[in-house]
Amino acid sequence: MRIIGIIIWVMGALYALGWGLIIRQKAKNEQATEHTFELHALLLAISVIIVPAMSLSPFHLLWMMPASFILSLASIIFPLNLLWMPASLYGSLWYIGVRNPALALYRNGEYAEAIDAFKESIRRNPRSSENYFFLALAYDKLGDYENAINFYQECIRLKPDSVEAYCNLALAFQEVGDNRSAIEAFSNAIRIKPKHSKAIANLGMIYIELGEFNNAGKQWALLNSVDRTLADELYAAITEAEKFHTQTP
Repeated sequence: MRIIGIIIWVMGALYALGWGLIIRQKAKNEQATEHTFELHALLLAISVIIVPAMSLSPFHLLWMMPASFILSLASIIFPLNLLWMPASLYGSLWYIGVRNPALALYRNGEYAEAIDAFKESIRRNPRSSENYFFLALAYDKLGDYENAINFYQECIRLKPDSVEAYCNLALAFQEVGDNRSAIEAFSNAIRIKPKHSKAIANLGMIYIELGEFNNAGKQWALLNSVDRTLADELYAAITEAEKFHTQTP
């Protein structure tokens, strides 16, 4: 029983640690704080710490951990929401060293300011693919697709398996009328993630635009086993384009 108790405590500790890392990731992405979320994480940490501190049986975690979740949900009711203050203090411990002012500017829609901030971040950390990705996104938002393309490509150089960067790169190529490069970028995204339905659908639409209906049909066949709704939309687009093509003298 002692070994089982130790296993339960270790699993509880890992679970509590996981929630803390989620808080850190949310802070890194400049997402809004959620008091009930942070309270749950705090109560999990307290539950894990209190067991060895008070020489309690680890089996207490079997009720303490579900109770922490219920209590965090119930904290929206006064006076339990007074627990949000210590929860926020606990959450702030996970924020240390991850706040990204450039990302905050981007999420606020201040794209020109975000560009300057991301360039400064890149100057300090030239190996951060994330900074290049969001810098490209900021240029994208401003309609500067040439710079967006350059920085998406730099992001991919640092992170060759970034499906999001490949998809956004493809869309930027489309904006400048370079469909062949867009095809290559979407194809790379699909190579990394074969069931990426939006990449498959977009690739099919490019083939339709180029009049390559056989290639578009291949994408439809692939998409049909992944997302039937998008597959139906692509099929309708292929049918309509082929119909228009045959009617055009």
